[in-house]
Amino acid sequence: MNGLLYRPIRNDGCRIIDDIVFKGYRSLLLENEKLLIHLLLDKGGEPVRWLHKETDTDFIWFTEQSLSRAHPLYADYQDNYQGGWQEMLPEVSYTSQYRGATVHRGESAITPWDYQIIKDDRDEIQVLLINRIRSMPLVTEKLITLKSGSGTVSIEETLHNRSASTELEVNWGHHLAYGFPFLEQESFITLDDGAKIVHPGTKESWDWPKLVQNDGITTDLSLMPAERTERELLYIRMNEHKYRLTNPRKQVALEVRWDGKVWPYLWYWQNFKADCDAPFYGCEYNIGLEMFNVPPKLTLGEAAELGLALKVPAGGNITAWLELEAVDIRKEAANDC
Repeated sequence: MNGLLYRPIRNDGCRIIDDIVFKGYRSLLLENEKLLIHLLLDKGGEPVRWLHKETDTDFIWFTEQSLSRAHPLYADYQDNYQGGWQEMLPEVSYTSQYRGATVHRGESAITPWDYQIIKDDRDEIQVLLINRIRSMPLVTEKLITLKSGSGTVSIEETLHNRSASTELEVNWGHHLAYGFPFLEQESFITLDDGAKIVHPGTKESWDWPKLVQNDGITTDLSLMPAERTERELLYIRMNEHKYRLTNPRKQVALEVRWDGKVWPYLWYWQNFKADCDAPFYGCEYNIGLEMFNVPPKLTLGEAAELGLALKVPAGGNITAWLELEAVDIRKEAANDC
């Protein structure tokens, strides 16, 4: 259905607006009564708006440099990083060499995605995003579903190995970062019981949310600290693979649920204007809650050696799922009464 000149356009219920360009990027808009989602097809299919209409809250955060047009001088993931959420494949930590190829960190996040409109009804819309990286014969298909009246976006993903003879190993996941206007110092994180905090270097672990240092100082990692607070990159293991990030002032939360069989590690990146060197120079107050198949910060080669890299069979595929739900706290509290 994509590319049809006379595709009907609606102004109610679920709707799709395609064939538009924003700052030079092909774009796609998905919308219902509660959400407006703007995807940049030419920039990894990443969202630059994930607007919760009822509270006028956008869950997407931009760095100080904001969104810029594409430029050949800034070709890799880090130079293109402007905040927000990205799909990471076939490498999530560092660009590295593997099996004779340069596997780029977040190659899928800086390359263009195609799309097909699968369903376009008032009650439900479905769009299939398609990406083909260059470093490996892999195709990613991402089916996005949004239903009328729902604050939940459901995503089903499949990695296809186009090589009929060679099994491929990859690192894969989602780099979800949060900052202003959604994340504020009053915001907090909720995880289910049994979650464990792990330091990737020392392998020390603590029960969420309390981290106890050697000097006896206890830090509650579910709460956002004052500016200039320094914290290390950690990861979290959990039984229930979901988290909720809440902004009590705005009375809105984002709950993220995912396939823990494929992405068992939740990276917890914390940057509270304490990093005074590149790339942030003390400008950004933000966190990342990012689900990956590996703990920080293994390269693909290291992950393969440890048996942690995902294996896509020759001529086969692997699948995973992700859900993001915008929650109006006021309505949730009223329903609980």
